[in-house]
Amino acid sequence: MSKRPGAPISYAASLMVEPPQLAPASPAASLPTGTRSPVVEAEVIQGRGRRPLEDAADPSVLYLHPTGKKALRLYAVERGVKVHDLLLEAVETWAAEKGLAGPWRVPSAGPPRRRRG
Repeated sequence: MSKRPGAPISYAASLMVEPPQLAPASPAASLPTGTRSPVVEAEVIQGRGRRPLEDAADPSVLYLHPTGKKALRLYAVERGVKVHDLLLEAVETWAAEKGLAGPWRVPSAGPPRRRRG
């Protein structure tokens, strides 16, 4: 049996950062007219395509232990904020300590939603 090569000491040389590519304005805009589905056409007509924030942001998945997530949700509810904002604040603080440049938040396209109740 041959021995597997060891892991590199640093992955820095293998990391490539590419500038973000702008997505088309709507999913239907990239399709030729004859190939559009009725659902996509209905979304375009009604203006119910993807939200601008989803087009501008790069989604990331974070797996949390259920107990920790529950504690985070309770903390957010007590303070009247969103868990998403707490997590972004934590990432911003961590990145500042490590000297990583942002921005980390994608500004929303419209005014904030009003709370019901």
